[in-house]
Amino acid sequence: IVDVLAPMFEAVRNGESVYAEDAHFVMERADGPPADAWFTFGLSPVRDEDGSVIAFLNPAIETTLAVRAAQETRDARDGAERIERRLREIFSQAPAFLAVLNGPQHVFEFVNPAYNQLVGHRDIVGHSVADALPEVVEQGFVDILDGVFRTAKPFIGREFPVMLQRTPGAESEQRFVDLVYQPLSNAAGETTGIVAHGNDVTEGVLARREIERLLYASEESEARYRFLANAIPVQVWTATPDGMLDYLSDRTARYFGAPAEALLGRGWAQYLHADDVEPTVRRWTSSLETGRPYEADFRIREHASGDYRWHLARATAQRDDAGNIIRWFGTNTDIEDRRRAEVELERLTFEATEANRAKGDFLAAMSHELRTPLNAIGGYAQLVEMGVRGPVNEAQILDLQKIQRSKNHLDALVSDVLAFAKLGAGRIEYRMDKLSVRESLDSVLEMVATQAMEKQIELASPDVPTDVFITADSDKTRQILLNLLANALKFTPSTGKISVSVSASAKTVSIAVCDTGIGVPPDKLERIFEPFVQADRALSAKEHGVGLGLAISRQLARAMDGDIRVQSASGAGSTFTVTLPRAQ
Repeated sequence: IVDVLAPMFEAVRNGESVYAEDAHFVMERADGPPADAWFTFGLSPVRDEDGSVIAFLNPAIETTLAVRAAQETRDARDGAERIERRLREIFSQAPAFLAVLNGPQHVFEFVNPAYNQLVGHRDIVGHSVADALPEVVEQGFVDILDGVFRTAKPFIGREFPVMLQRTPGAESEQRFVDLVYQPLSNAAGETTGIVAHGNDVTEGVLARREIERLLYASEESEARYRFLANAIPVQVWTATPDGMLDYLSDRTARYFGAPAEALLGRGWAQYLHADDVEPTVRRWTSSLETGRPYEADFRIREHASGDYRWHLARATAQRDDAGNIIRWFGTNTDIEDRRRAEVELERLTFEATEANRAKGDFLAAMSHELRTPLNAIGGYAQLVEMGVRGPVNEAQILDLQKIQRSKNHLDALVSDVLAFAKLGAGRIEYRMDKLSVRESLDSVLEMVATQAMEKQIELASPDVPTDVFITADSDKTRQILLNLLANALKFTPSTGKISVSVSASAKTVSIAVCDTGIGVPPDKLERIFEPFVQADRALSAKEHGVGLGLAISRQLARAMDGDIRVQSASGAGSTFTVTLPRAQ
C-alpha cells in the first residue's frame, strides 16, 4: 500500500489534490493473508495559516464488495448472453418456422427466417401479433394465444388453416401449418411469453387432397394417382378397410430398402423401433374401429443409414356414398430434425431459466450484503457531522456531505439491483386495486415539478377526467410513471418541454410521456428495455444511472397485464407510453 500511496502523498505535498475511484490494493488483514481490495478515496492537503502543508485529509470508502458484485454480475450476464446467442443461432438455422412472443400482448421479440418467409418478410419484431398480422385476429389466433398465456397450457394444431398476406398489399393466401404454441415462464412459474413453432405443410396437404380427390375418380385416373403419389416429398401408402397395406409409393419402398410387395399387409411393422410398435398398433386399431383419422409418431429404420428416424403418420378414411370405409389413405413425414430442434429448445430454455434464477439469487444476496456497510458509512458520517466525535469545521462538513451523497447514490443503485433481482426471481407482490389515473398522475407530477423548474423545462400535464380508472398496483404504477418522467428530465436539455397525455379505450388506458430530449437511436429502441443497457452511456454515467430503470418498469407493467412502448429518433425527442388494463 505504501508503494502505491507514496507518489500520491508527494503530489498532495506539492499542493495537488488526488481522487481515485475503485483503486486496487493488496492488503494484509487481521483475519487472513494478503488479498485484493478496492477503495474510492481522496487525498487533499491541509494547510496552516501561512499556507504550509501540515496534514493530509484522506476520506476513503472500501468498495471491494461493490467491485466484486459488479464483476459477478457481468459474468452472470455474459453467461446468459452466451446461452441466448446460441439459442438464437439454433432458431435462425432451424428449417421449421419459429417466433418468440413476449407478454400478454404477444409482442414479437424474435422470428427466424422461416417465419419471416411465411408472413411475407414483414417488419414485425417489436409489434404485437394483432398489429403486425391483423388478418389473423378474426381467424381466432389471438384468442388461442390469450388462452395459452392465461392457462400456461400449450396448444397444438395439425394442418391448421390460416389466411396470410404473403406480400405487402396482396390478397390473403390460404396456408396450412403444423404449429405449437409453447408457454414460457420465469423462475416463479409465471407465464412471460410464448414460443410459436411449426412447419408450413401447405404443399403436402394440397398434394394429399388432390390424391384423395383422384381416388374417387374412375379407374382411368389410377396412373395419374400413382404418379402424384411418387412425386410428393412424403411417404404415401393406402390400406384396406381392415388396415392391411395394399399400396406403397416408390419413395416409401426405397426408404425401407425392400420391394413394395414385401411390405404389404403387415410387413412394414418389422422396420419400426421396438418401443414404438405397441402404441402405434394401438392407435391404428382404434382408428380402424372408430373410423376417426389416424395420427401417430414413431421411429422407422432408414435402410441407407441404418438409423431410426422419427416420422409423423397420418391417415384418413375414404367412404362410399353409404358411408362405408372403402380405403385408408395415409402419409409418413420425416420429422427427425423437428424433434431434435424441439428437444434442444427445451434444454436451452431450461438452462436459460436456471441461469436467470441463479443470477437473480446472487444479485439479491449481494444487494442485501452491500446495504450493511453502506448504512454504517452513512451513520458514522452523520455522527461526525453532528459533532459527536468532536468539533468539525465547514470544510469538513462539506466533505462529510459529499460522503453522504456518495452513500445515497450507492444505496439507490443497490435498490435498483435488488428490485431487478426480485423481479427476475418472481418475488414481487402486487396489490391490484382500482386506481384513479388523475390522482396517480397528480401525485407523481408534484414530485418532479421542482426539478423541472430548476432545469427550466416546461412540464405540461393533461386534464384527465375523474372517471378514468385502471386496475393496477398503486406503488408499482407510481414507480413506473416516476421513472419515465425522471428519464425525460434527465435527457431533456434546459428550456425543453415534457408533456403527458392520457388516452383510453374500452379495455386499456395509455399514459404517454413525450419529451424534446436527445432521442434514442433506432438500433436501441428495444435494447434500452434490457438490463444494464443505456441509450447514451456518457450522459447516463454523468446522471448516475446503470440502465435498470426501464427494464424494471417494463417488467412491472407486463406483470400487471400491461406494457411499455417507445417511439423516438436521434435528436428528435422520445415518447414512452405505458398501457395498463382499464377498470370498469
